Formats: sequence, C-alpha cells, structure tokens
Amino acid sequence: MFILVYVFIYCNIDAVSNKLYLSHFTPTLNNELISHNAPMYYTITKINMFIFTVYCMFICKQIAEYNSTNKYSLALSLVYIKYVCNQLLFDTRICEYEFSRLIMWMFTTPLMLKMYCDVNRINMLDINAHYHIIPMTINVLSYPYKNVAAVSNYYCYLKYISYIFLALFMKTLYTKWDALFTKIFLTIWTIFAGMHALELSGLINVHNINFYYLCIEIISKLTVNIVMTDHDEQSKQIQKNADLQCIAFLSYMLEQTNKFCDTHTIITGPCDSLIKYTRLQFKSKIPENKMLLRNELLQKILPLGFDAIYMSNTSEISNSKKYTMICILFTDIVNYTELARRYNETIIFQLLNRVYVMFDNIIKKYPHLQKIETIGDAYMVVGDIYRRDNNQCIVIKEIILLAFEFINEINTITTPDNVPLSIRIGINMGNVRIGILGNEIPRLCVVGNAVNVTSRLQSTADIDGIQMSRHIYEQLADIKFDIEFTVVTKENVFLKNIGSVTTFNIYSPPRRAAKLPFCR
Repeated sequence: MFILVYVFIYCNIDAVSNKLYLSHFTPTLNNELISHNAPMYYTITKINMFIFTVYCMFICKQIAEYNSTNKYSLALSLVYIKYVCNQLLFDTRICEYEFSRLIMWMFTTPLMLKMYCDVNRINMLDINAHYHIIPMTINVLSYPYKNVAAVSNYYCYLKYISYIFLALFMKTLYTKWDALFTKIFLTIWTIFAGMHALELSGLINVHNINFYYLCIEIISKLTVNIVMTDHDEQSKQIQKNADLQCIAFLSYMLEQTNKFCDTHTIITGPCDSLIKYTRLQFKSKIPENKMLLRNELLQKILPLGFDAIYMSNTSEISNSKKYTMICILFTDIVNYTELARRYNETIIFQLLNRVYVMFDNIIKKYPHLQKIETIGDAYMVVGDIYRRDNNQCIVIKEIILLAFEFINEINTITTPDNVPLSIRIGINMGNVRIGILGNEIPRLCVVGNAVNVTSRLQSTADIDGIQMSRHIYEQLADIKFDIEFTVVTKENVFLKNIGSVTTFNIYSPPRRAAKLPFCR
C-alpha cells in the first residue's frame, strides 16, 4: 500500500506542477524540444531504454522473490521507471525535462536515505535528512526563476542557501563514516554537488549538463538499489536460517563485547568504532519473527517427533517409545542438602546455574550424548537415543570421558567459603522407555529399571568417583581409550530397593584423594 500511494503522489505532483506551476514561467525558460537536438535526443532515448529494461528486470526479480522485497527499493524503482517512461513517451521541452528531474530527485532521495538508515538501524533524524530535503524543495520551487533577470540575485542566494543545507547534511553523513554504505552515499552526493556547481557556473552548456546528470542518476540509483537490496536479501536470508545455536552465538558475542567495554575504562576511537559496528551486525542477524525459534525450542525439549505427538493430543500408548541398551549417567553434588541449608536460595541457584552451564558446555563436545533433565542437584545424560546403528562402544567411551571431564571441572567451582564442589557419578546401560508424562507442561522423561539402577549407583559412588554397572564394565575390553584409568571392583555394594551387587569404580591415575564432607 505504501508503494502504491507514494508512486501515485509522485505521478500527480509531477503532472500537476508542470501544468499549473511551470507553465506560468515558460517565456523565460528554455523551451527547446529535446527532439530538435538530435545528439541529445538520441543519447537520452537510448540510455533511458537501457535503464528501463534494467529496472523492469530488477522489479520482476523482486516480485518473484517476494520475501526479500524491500518496499523502499521497490518504490524507488517504480518512481524512476515512471520518470523514464515520461522521457520515452513524450517529446518534452528541456525546461520540462529539467523540472521533472528535480521532482524525481525530491521523491527518490528520501527513499535512498531511508534505505541507508534501515541498513544501519538508525532513523532519518540521526543523519539530519531534513537538511537534504529542504534544498531539494528549494531547487524545485526556485527553478522557474532560473532565467528571470529581475530575481537572478535572489535565485543565486537560494542556491547558496541550499548548498549550505547540503553541506550540513554531508557533514552529518561524514560522522557516520564507519556505517554501511556511507562512502557510497558520500561519493554520490559529492558528484551531484560538483555538477550543481558546474551548472551554476555556466561553464558547460545545457545539453551536456543534462547528459552528465543522466549518467550520474543511472550510476547512483542502480548502485544504491542493487547493492543495498543485495545486502538486505543476504541479511534476511541469514535471519531466516538462524537457529537457536546461532542465537546463542550472537548472544555470547554481544555479552563478551559488553564485558570488554566494562573492563576497559579507556577505549580508543578505532576500537569504539569497531565495537559499534560489530554490535550492529550481531543485532541485525537476530530474527524478528521468533516463531521458528519457538518451534525449534519445542523440538529440543521434545525430540524424536514427540513435539508433534504432544501437539496432536494422541493416546497415551503413542506418547512413548522403547529403546534398548541405552547408556545412562547421573551426577549428584556432594553434600547438597548441607549447602542448601547453609546458603540462601539465591546463592544456591547461582551455584547450580554455574554447574549446569559448565556441564552443558562440556556435553556439546560429545555428539552421541543428550542431556535429558536436571532435578535439583541431579544431572541426567543418556546416549544415544538418536542412533541409527549399533554404536554402544562409541557411546560408552563418550559417556566415560564425559564423566571424567565433569569431575575435573567441578572442582573449579567453589562455595562462598572457597570450598570446591564435588560430585558422585553413576553409569549404567539397559532398556528404557522414553516419552511424555502428563499433559500440562511437556517434558521428555526416561523411565525403566535401568534408570533406577543408575541413580543408586550414583548415590553409592565415592566422592568425585565414577561407579558403573557390570553391563558397562563388560564392554570396556572392546573400547580403545586415549587416557589411562584404573577399574576397581567392589563386592556387595547395597543399592536401595535393589539389593547387594558387584559394581566397578573408575579412577584416573593417580587416584584422587577423597574429599572430606562439607562442614563449617
């Protein structure tokens, strides 16, 4: 709607102003028909035919790729096509040709500036766009007095005033030197300013000056339209393809940028410009439409097609799937109950968040393992519910390496009393059923005896120890590890509600000394 209204207003103002305003001054203007000057007529006609063809192809491409259409770019193209059609269809006088060009500039310039502002995520006032629109209006209104001797001085004064406004606009634009496409816009406006000066000086005849203006128009508008539209399409494509991991990366980079600014009290000018530029680029890649991200988040919470199952409200039996020989890992923070009693809920939340963020970052390195849930201080991992073949050895290797990393890294997190945290880990393998329990808040659940056994193995493990079942131990002989570790067999380990079993504890040499229980 904006495009149609804008083009409609341009068409009417162009026609009405020529008939009702310019016609009153025809005796003092250059009324030579363009067709009477063969070289000028031939040049203008051929160039306009070329530019008409190019812009028609450009608009067809934009309409065909509707999702990438920039309304300001399309409006700019249609205004310029209408202007070109007037020159091709009608044999106009030179004064009408020049006056129509000024009106065309008055309508296309705001569109070009708006495209520039949108790319750089600033508004028109930030570049003092009114300093450019004012001289454009002055040029249109003062044009009929161009050759009137009685007001020639006033005409020159108005021109000088318009140049002052143009200089202020270019000065403001220069302050945005590091913004996208600023150099292109400054170059275009500098060339136009130079041509205005040559026209005012009278050093070039009217036929040549109009030819030069025509060449500049083609170069400037095509450059702006094609280059900025291409950039807009690329940005939208990146936004369209952005997933949750992309958002996490962008958020991380913005967070690190803010940390850099907070920790450096003195930032050099070039560095400050780079920071502003990178911030703008990162923010511009964040999708405006969050629906796809919401769908992806639901798929991460409910993978394996459970998102569709949940949304379809199907029967209970279809809300779960059976998996055989799945590896399960449980971790638990040592003396968590004592910690929760000693510190307030804010400190406990911060500690758990640090632990789980660290665990989440570690598990990303293991493609066959999936985090299932956290319950209080318990962290549950399974592997591999996405498998396509028998990859038990790969999964067992990854889950043991993951356990070692958890233990090595947990000691880097300390309580407010500067006591390192410790964990216990249990690992088991068996058959499970995975699905959605309940219908109020969807959550992927893993149930089965193998899960219960893993939880008991974790609760009876040594501090900073890894306790595994026989099912895992029997597979170790077929797995080649890049690290050395010792396996210690423990007989008659009592697991609640299960009984006494033989377990196998893994220690990385040299064996860690058990930490004392947390106490004040």
